[in-house]
Amino acid sequence: MNPEANWALSALCVLVAAVVRGLTGFGFAAIAVVGLAMLGSLQQAVPLVLFLEVLSSLMLLRSALGEAHYPLLKRLLLAAACGVPCGIWLLTGIDSSGLTLGVYLLVALLAVMGLARIRLPMGEGRAGAWLVGGSSGALIAAFSIGGPLVVAWLSHCGLRARALRATLIMFFFAVDLAALAGLAAASAVPAGTGQQALLMLPALLLGLWLGQQLFVRIQAEQAARFTQWLLLVLAGVGLLGRSWS
Repeated sequence: MNPEANWALSALCVLVAAVVRGLTGFGFAAIAVVGLAMLGSLQQAVPLVLFLEVLSSLMLLRSALGEAHYPLLKRLLLAAACGVPCGIWLLTGIDSSGLTLGVYLLVALLAVMGLARIRLPMGEGRAGAWLVGGSSGALIAAFSIGGPLVVAWLSHCGLRARALRATLIMFFFAVDLAALAGLAAASAVPAGTGQQALLMLPALLLGLWLGQQLFVRIQAEQAARFTQWLLLVLAGVGLLGRSWS
């Protein structure tokens, strides 16, 4: 594929993922990583998506500051701080092809669990927060995918739609920033990743704006189910591509 077509498809992937992020507060990383990994490698896709995640969170952070559930957020972030180093080790120490296959399977599994309304067997107390936060920190650093796990757990904690969205935005901002700093320290961020992220910024901003416009017009439940179906389709396409390669 020529560079121009690759860039256009990458920008389209970022645009779709950003619309979902602006609408639901999650889903950007899972959609973008699956799409971008098809166009390159997972080791290239993860740092780029983390850059874009941090930028998108900055755009949404102001609206989230006053609505987040801080007690739950604090527990999740403390646990995630323990998981991030494990994820960095995973991304930098395991064969790329096997890791990419694992991403597709993980995304498909989490999407199916969400569609089937299967509750995570982790509880809703402090122990659950530590398990979910730690696992999500590791998944975000390794695959830039931790949203479905956190969403599935937080959705059973009795949060209002706005509080859930705000808590997710702040959680991802902090963990993505920590994961990106850890990958940079491990020399696992390819040269030019920051420049690529800036080139994708117009698609990111447009997608976030469209998603926020949809947020006030679409019910949260409908948006979440649409995202889960989209994740399942993308994971299926990725798995089919792996089987044909």
